[in-house]
Amino acid sequence: MTSRASKATSRAKTKTATSPARGLSVGRRVLPVLSCVAAIALWVPTTAVASDATLKATVASWSHRIALDAHGIGLSASRRHPRRMMRRARHFRADSLRAVRALAPVRASSVRGGRAKRLAIAAFRDYAIVGREWALSGQTRLRGLRLAAVGHARRAARFARSGSRLLVAAGKLLR
Repeated sequence: MTSRASKATSRAKTKTATSPARGLSVGRRVLPVLSCVAAIALWVPTTAVASDATLKATVASWSHRIALDAHGIGLSASRRHPRRMMRRARHFRADSLRAVRALAPVRASSVRGGRAKRLAIAAFRDYAIVGREWALSGQTRLRGLRLAAVGHARRAARFARSGSRLLVAAGKLLR
C-alpha cells in the first residue's frame, strides 16, 4: 500500500466515524457535558455556600483570640509594664483588623446573619481603635504625660464597651 492509499483510507475512516448520519456515540456526547458541568462547579466560588453557622464559627474564633489579647494587655497594665502593654496593644489592633478581613468574605445565609455580620465587623473595628488608644496610652505614660495617658485609656474603655455591646448583639443574632 502506498502512502497515498493509506492517507485516503484513514480519511475515509475518520469521515465515517464522525459522520452526521451516524451521530456521536453516547460516550462522546456525555464527556463534553460532564466536563462543562465540572468546569462550572469549579468556577463557582466556595464562599457562596457559606452559611450562618460558618459566620458564627468565624466570629467566635476571632472573638476568643481577641479576648486572650485583651487579657494580656490587662495584665501588663496592672503590673505597670507600659512597653509590654504597647506591644500587646499593637498585636490586639492587628488581630482586630485581621478579624475584619476574615469576616468580610463570609456570606450570611439569612437576614439575621447579615445583620450579625455587620455588627461583628463594627465591633472589631471598634476594637482596632481600642488597640490604638491603648498603645498611645502606653507611649504617653512613658513620656511622663499622665493626663494624656488617662485620656487615651478612657477613650479605649469607651470604644471597648461599644465593641463589646456590638459583639454580644451579633452573637445573639447568630444563635
